[in-house]
Amino acid sequence: MNFPFRKPNLRLLAAAGLLLSSCVLALAQAPQASAGPKKCLLWKAVSGSNVVYLLGSIHLASKAVYPLPKVITDGFERSKVLVVEVDINKVDMSTAAQYLDSGRYPEGDTLWNHLNPATTAKVKKFIADQGIPEEVVAHLKPWLAGVMVPMIPMLKAGAMNDLGIDKHFLDLAEGKKKIEQVETADFQFKLLSSVPDNLADIYVSWCVGEVSKEKEEDLKLEKLWLSGDASALDAVMSVHPKELDPLMRSLVQDRNPHMADVAEKYLKGGGPCFFVVGAGHLVGKEGVVAILQKRGYTVTQMSAQ
Repeated sequence: MNFPFRKPNLRLLAAAGLLLSSCVLALAQAPQASAGPKKCLLWKAVSGSNVVYLLGSIHLASKAVYPLPKVITDGFERSKVLVVEVDINKVDMSTAAQYLDSGRYPEGDTLWNHLNPATTAKVKKFIADQGIPEEVVAHLKPWLAGVMVPMIPMLKAGAMNDLGIDKHFLDLAEGKKKIEQVETADFQFKLLSSVPDNLADIYVSWCVGEVSKEKEEDLKLEKLWLSGDASALDAVMSVHPKELDPLMRSLVQDRNPHMADVAEKYLKGGGPCFFVVGAGHLVGKEGVVAILQKRGYTVTQMSAQ
């Protein structure tokens, strides 16, 4: 298998800022189908004649998510503007290379010198069970290991960055619609690289323990997205060790108000707008949808049919 971490994969790293909080969702049990009309993770926000379509993205996906529901593609077609977390098609590869270098230890030092012995044992067993050579992760710093290690089963099961929802719409919008990014890759790289080693250690240990319980072929994140169950998604976002509360808040909730500000700008004019950010940012009491509703906007989740 041509595993993407054998060589520096700058496009994959360019998406890394989108992935750490999303990896938590991959640990969730796929929800059971509920009665009633099938929903999708698309909301329609309205202010007078102004409309913003808010789509929750998964940044790694397989071919199984396509074709997308018509209500999603119709919202995109009606929109003049595409807003994404980061325009990964325009990421400066020299910047990505610098962060990749900063996330690796030089010769003579390894990840194993910076993780607790119990975490080291978990990670080594996990990558051996996955058939991944130890050198693939041995020189990653804990923050980068926290991004990359939980992605291994998803990548092996067929999920790809190039099939991610945001990448899909970026490619469709190229040269046809205005594209705006909510954040920059530099901001997200700095956010990830600032994660303290002790928190990254806890995160890696927890993720490896959870992912190891599951079958490689079970893309639960994808199933959760396909279910359109916003309540299940919100519940998943709170399932992590309490010690990780500060990390998860910095990765998710603390970023939501700015995302809501950008969406609100288009609710005041300049749209229609198709707004695509990680699904975990839209749901819950502190999600973008709730923030916009608290600001007085009408926001309704759409049915897939």
